[in-house]
Amino acid sequence: AALRAVPARRPDRTSPIAMSAKPREIDVIGGSVVLIGHGLLTQIPALLREPKLAIKASKFVVVSDKTVFALYGQQLLDAFEAAGVSAISYVIEPGESSKDRLVKERIEDFMLEQRCQRDTCMVALGGGVVGDLTGFVAATFMRGVPVVQIPTSMMAMLDSSVGGKTAINVPAGKNLIGAFHQPRRVFADIDLLKSLGQREISEGLAEAIKMGCIRSAPLFDLLETRVDEVRALEHDVISQVVYESVRLKAEVVALDEKEAGLRSTLNFGHTIGHAIEGLASPQMLHGECVSIGCVLEATLARDLGHLAPSAVGRILRVMKAYALPVECPPKYLVLPKLMKKMAVDKKNAAGVIRCTILTGIGSCFEHPQPVDKAVFEQLLSPQLLVRPMSVKADATVHVPGSKSISNRVLLMAAMGEGEITISGLLQSDDTQVMISALSAMGAGPFHWDESGRFLTLRGLGGRFQVPKEPMYLGNAGTAARFLTTCATLILSPGSSSVLTGDKRMKVRPIKDLTDALSACGCSIKHLESPTSLPIEVAASGLAGGRIELSGKVSSQFVSSVLISAPYAQKPVELILPEPPVSQTYIDMTIKLMAVFGVKVEQEGTTVYRVPRKSYTNPKAHQVECDASSATYPLAIAAITGGTVTAEAVGANSIQGDAKFALLLKDMGCTIEQDADRTRVSGPSGGRRLKAVDVDMEPMTDAFMTAVALAAVAEGTTRITGIDNQRVKECNRIEVMVSELTKLGVPAGELPDGIWITGVDPETATLRPAVISCHNDHRIAMSFAVLGARIPQITIGQKSCVEKTYPEFWADMSRHLGMRYDAPPEMVSDAASVDADVQMPLPADERSVVLIGMRGAGKTHLGKAAAAHLGWDFIDLDHLYEARHGPIMQTVAAEGWSAFRERELAILKETLSTKSARTVIACGGGIVETAEARAVLRAHWPVVQARKPIADIEAYLGADASRPSLGEPPAVAYA
Repeated sequence: AALRAVPARRPDRTSPIAMSAKPREIDVIGGSVVLIGHGLLTQIPALLREPKLAIKASKFVVVSDKTVFALYGQQLLDAFEAAGVSAISYVIEPGESSKDRLVKERIEDFMLEQRCQRDTCMVALGGGVVGDLTGFVAATFMRGVPVVQIPTSMMAMLDSSVGGKTAINVPAGKNLIGAFHQPRRVFADIDLLKSLGQREISEGLAEAIKMGCIRSAPLFDLLETRVDEVRALEHDVISQVVYESVRLKAEVVALDEKEAGLRSTLNFGHTIGHAIEGLASPQMLHGECVSIGCVLEATLARDLGHLAPSAVGRILRVMKAYALPVECPPKYLVLPKLMKKMAVDKKNAAGVIRCTILTGIGSCFEHPQPVDKAVFEQLLSPQLLVRPMSVKADATVHVPGSKSISNRVLLMAAMGEGEITISGLLQSDDTQVMISALSAMGAGPFHWDESGRFLTLRGLGGRFQVPKEPMYLGNAGTAARFLTTCATLILSPGSSSVLTGDKRMKVRPIKDLTDALSACGCSIKHLESPTSLPIEVAASGLAGGRIELSGKVSSQFVSSVLISAPYAQKPVELILPEPPVSQTYIDMTIKLMAVFGVKVEQEGTTVYRVPRKSYTNPKAHQVECDASSATYPLAIAAITGGTVTAEAVGANSIQGDAKFALLLKDMGCTIEQDADRTRVSGPSGGRRLKAVDVDMEPMTDAFMTAVALAAVAEGTTRITGIDNQRVKECNRIEVMVSELTKLGVPAGELPDGIWITGVDPETATLRPAVISCHNDHRIAMSFAVLGARIPQITIGQKSCVEKTYPEFWADMSRHLGMRYDAPPEMVSDAASVDADVQMPLPADERSVVLIGMRGAGKTHLGKAAAAHLGWDFIDLDHLYEARHGPIMQTVAAEGWSAFRERELAILKETLSTKSARTVIACGGGIVETAEARAVLRAHWPVVQARKPIADIEAYLGADASRPSLGEPPAVAYA
C-alpha cells in the first residue's frame, strides 16, 4: 500500500535545454548562488567583491588537498593577493580517509591558531571530500561561518557542492555526522574539469544520469544521444549538462532544503550504491558505486511493477556508454555486509529501508518508499533458493518479445529505407548488444517513446560505417553471427571491423560462416582461435553470387547471409550441401525479410536465391512474444497441475517453439491453442506427467524446459535432434545431465540428445544442489521450473536470465506465485560465475600502457615489469609487424599516416581484449593523432618511459632496422 504514492511532477519532455555563451547564475535558497562558466578561477576574489556576490569577510581560509592545490592552489592565492584580500590555506591528504573527525579537528585548530573569527569565510577548493569536510567545518566553527565552494571534480560540480549538505564519515557509515549549511557561493569553472582523467569524468557523470532518471527526461536524452561530445568535454554540451544538473538540484533544494521528503529522492542509486561503496572504497569511486546502485534500484522498480523494462535497458546502456559499471564485483557482493550498511542509510525510518522508486525516465515517487529487507536480499543475492509451490499455478501471462525476432527486425530496420516504429521489442542483454553494435556502425539514433513500448529509428539504406572501436558482443550468438556478414557490406578501403566477445563466445563456432564468406571474396581474419571470435572483417563489400555454406552447426549462419544478401554487389544464390539444423529459424528469417519487402526464392531447404534490393521499412512492426520464454510458465502449469495461459503466443506464430504445447499434450496435459493464445492445464487428480520419446529438432531451444518436466515424469524420456545445443551458451546437453545428476535424477547423453528417468518427488531420495548455470539463461529458467516441484534447488547465477527474459523472476513470483529466498550463505560455484562481466577492474589489475619514444627502453622496462607482476607483456610494434610486415616497409610504401592508422587500430583492439593484467608497450608517436590521445585518455594508467637524448641517439645509431624519423631525435622529441 505504501507504494501507491503520487508520482513526482514530470518535467516537460519538450522543454529545450539551452546554455548561453556567458556565465550563468542559479539562485538556490537563502541567498546561495551558483555561477557556471569558463575561466572563473582567477576571477573569484574579484567577483566576491561585486555587490550581488560580495561576502563580508576579513580573512579567507582555502582548504584543498595536495593534488588539487598543486594544480590550482597558488593561482587562487595569487588572485586573492592581487585583489587585496587576505587568504591563508590548509592542505589535506587526498581521499575519503581525510573526511573524518580527526582532520576536521586539525583544520579547526589551525584556524584558531591563525586567529580566525566569525568574519572568516572558508573556501573549499577540491572535489567532494574537500567540499563536504570544509562545509562541515564552516557549519560548526564559531557556530557557523560562510563557505564558498569551488568544485574541481565532475562529481562535486554536478552534485555535492550544491545544496548545503556537509558531513564526515564515521566507522558506522558514510556521511552520518554532518549539517545542512548552504554555501554562500558556488563557482563552477568548467575549465577545471580538463585536468581530470576519463574515469573521474565518467564517475561524476553518474550523478547527471541519476538526475535525468528522476527529474528530467530531456537531460537523460542529452546524455544518452551525445555521449562522445559529453565525454570529450565539448564546450557547449558539457556546459548544458552542468547547468541542467545544477538547476534541477537547486529546484529540489528550494522545495525541501532539509531533506524531509522530496530531496531524499536525489538519493536514487545511493541506497545500494553507498552500501557497495562502504565495502569497495577506495578501489571503486563513488560515482561507479552509484551507477551500480542506479541499475539495481531501477531493476527493483521494474520488478515491483512501476518501471517499464525498456527504461531499465536505457539506464543500463547509458551507464555502459560512459564506461561505468552496472554490476557489483563479486568480491564486494557480501550480502550480510551490504544489508548492514543499508540498514544505517539516512533515508530509513522506523528501522525500514527506504528507496527512491522510479516510475519512468524523468519521474519517480515524491518520497522514498519502504521496501522489505527480503526484497533487497533477493535483488542483491547472485543466487536464489527456489521454494516448491504448495498451490497449483493459475495465471495469465504476457512474456516479453521474441529475442530471435527482435534482433532480426533491428538489423533489417537499420539496413532498410525509411522510418519504422517497433513495438513489443525484447529489452534484454542480447538486444542491447545488438542496438549498441548497430549504433557503433552508424545506425540510429534509437528513440524510445515515453512509455518505453515503442522504438523508432530511420534506416541507413545499407550504408553502414566502420565502427571506431572493436565491437564487444558478449555471448550474444545472434548478434555475433548476423553482424559478421553485415560487416562485409561496408565499403571503406583499408578499413576493417573487429568483432569480439566473452570467453564463451571465443570458443563458439563461426568458421563455417567465415569460410563461406572468404570463399566469395571477403577478407576475414581470425585474431585468436581459427574457428571463433575475435575476427577482423575488411570493409571491402560483399560480392554476392554463389555462396556455399554449411548450416549443420547453426541455422544462424544461414540467416546471417540471407539478411545481408540484398545488399551484395550481385544477387545471391545460397547453396547448402545438406538440410540445415533448426529450419524453423531460417523460415522465420525469410518471412521477416518479406515483411521488409525482400522475397527469397527457395528450393526445398538447401537452395535460397536473394535479389539485390533494399529493405523498405514498414511504418510499424509488432514483435511477437517469445515462444521460448513462454515455455517456462506453461511448464509451471504442467508441473504443478495448474492452468496457465500465455497470451500473444499461438498457432499463427512464426516461431518453432510455439509448438511446445503439443509436446505438453503428449506428456499428459490438456491444451487449448488458437491463433494468438495458448492455454495449458497440467494433469489433475495427482497424476504424474508421462515420459515421451521426441525429436525436438524443430524447437531445440525448448528442450531444457522439457528436460525439467521429464525429471518428474513417470518413465524414461528420450529427446533427440538437439546436437546443436552442445555449442550454445554452454554445452547444454552435458550441463543438463551433470546438474540433474547432482540432484539425484538419473540422466545421460545420447549421440544427438539426452535421456532422463523421472523420479517421484514424494518418495524419491533427492539431494540439495546449487545449479551451475554456466551463464546460460535457459539453464537457470529450466531448473527454476523444476524447483517448483523439487525442494532445495538453488540457482547459482540468477542474473543470467537478463539475456532473454529480464523480468523472469518477478513474473514467476507476481503472476504464478513462485517464491524464492536469498541463500543464508552463498555457495561457491565457479561454473556460475561469469568471468567476463564488464565492470571496472581494481586499480591494481588494470593493464598498464607504457609509451615511449624509440630507444627510451619501453620494451625492456615493460618486460621487466610484466615479469615482476606475473602479467602478460605485449609490444604493439611486434604485433604490428606480425600482421603487416616491417614498420619501415609500411612507412616507405604508404607513409607515416598509414602506419599510425593501423597502429591505432591495434591499440584499440588490444585495450579491448587485454584490459587486465597486461603491460602494453607502445611507441611514443601514438600521441600524434587526436583520436589516439582520446583512446589513451579513456584508459588508465598510462606511463611514459623517458631516457636522456644522448643515450637514445647512441642506441638508435646502432639500429638500422627502424625507419628514419626524418629529423634528429632531439628535434622529434621536442
